[in-house]
Amino acid sequence: MAFYSGNIRTSILDPRLDKSNKIATFSLDSVDSVYLSNMRLMNVGVTATAGNYNAAAGAYETIDRLTLFDGNTQLSQQIQFPRWAAFKNFHKSNEANRSINHFLNGSGMGYEVQGEDVDTAQSKNLAPLNGAEGFTTDATTTFQSWLDLKTYLPMLRATPFIPTKVFKNLRLEIEYNAAVGTAQNTTPPILVVDEIMDNETRNSLEKQLTQLDFVQIEHDMVVVDAISDLTANKLTSVQSIQKQLKGFDNKVLNRLLVVKEPQGASAGLSTKMGKLTSYLQHNEKDNLRINGRTLLVGDGLDTTSKSTAMLSDVWGTCNMYLNRLDLDDNSDGTSVLDTNTTKDYLGAQDYRCFRVGERVEQMEYIFERTGCFDAAAAGAQTTLPINSQLVLHYFGEVPKRLQVSSDGTYLISYL
Repeated sequence: MAFYSGNIRTSILDPRLDKSNKIATFSLDSVDSVYLSNMRLMNVGVTATAGNYNAAAGAYETIDRLTLFDGNTQLSQQIQFPRWAAFKNFHKSNEANRSINHFLNGSGMGYEVQGEDVDTAQSKNLAPLNGAEGFTTDATTTFQSWLDLKTYLPMLRATPFIPTKVFKNLRLEIEYNAAVGTAQNTTPPILVVDEIMDNETRNSLEKQLTQLDFVQIEHDMVVVDAISDLTANKLTSVQSIQKQLKGFDNKVLNRLLVVKEPQGASAGLSTKMGKLTSYLQHNEKDNLRINGRTLLVGDGLDTTSKSTAMLSDVWGTCNMYLNRLDLDDNSDGTSVLDTNTTKDYLGAQDYRCFRVGERVEQMEYIFERTGCFDAAAAGAQTTLPINSQLVLHYFGEVPKRLQVSSDGTYLISYL
């Protein structure tokens, strides 16, 4: 773009405050300056007793919440950060995850076909090309990630530049997840920013900022009780709920993503993705009521084929493989995943989604599943992912507008 012809200075900033496992803040308080919005965080990770980051989110699981402030005004924010980051990693092509994303954030996404002989069963199997990166107690060997802030703070994505004449007290705040590893300490992050030094270019850009339209990701959630009435004499139990959501009231809602998080011990969870993905439920049915009408006909998303097709239609490219939600998806009774990977990935990425595209006055979520008794679990039926208590997380796209007045003040509002 034109402003790149000006003099650009790249600065590496240390946090103004860095309290391990709790919070880190960066201040961008240069007077009468213009920063480019391509801000990036580096060295995001932990030192801890040797282990591996979550395969879905990578080292991004160390961040709990990411917020950009101007003084006390919240400009853009992402809460439930590792859960949304896990979906953003899934929302990439296989090649991007194998060749780029893994090396930036340490996730274990991206598959390859194993075996060379097309006549052997081995040739059918898929496995992640790279496992999730690991952390250690040594800051020089533990994996630390690189994060593009524009990906998670939509206001930055809506403009190529941020003038401090308008945003006088810019502050980036990172709230940490303290439960990544044993004896954990977060590594000191650094912020890399580009600043325009040419006065003429800077003055020209400042005059151009009059309005920004961006789509913020907002969050709501509901709790679904565990299915607790299963016995050897009652092998299945149908659970149906209809929950009202308030988090999107009086807002325009574009796309809505639903992530299903099992609670408690949840035996049988993916050992590599944990609770940061979305677990398929038995005979699951999902639908949405918006402003008094049901969004999808019939039972809505009542098969994995429908939910996969909807996911592709609404969000586009995702890192999916053939029959990723079936337990026996080959004619020989085996999964397309290699045997060492099946328990870690199969059924763990069942994201449900809807395209709404209107202002919400009232919204209800309709959810049904069938609990199943597992004799091997004995008296611990509610620890199984398909029977356990669930938290349904809702991530919705909500349009917002920032308007700048001639005197340099601004107002952020919902559209």
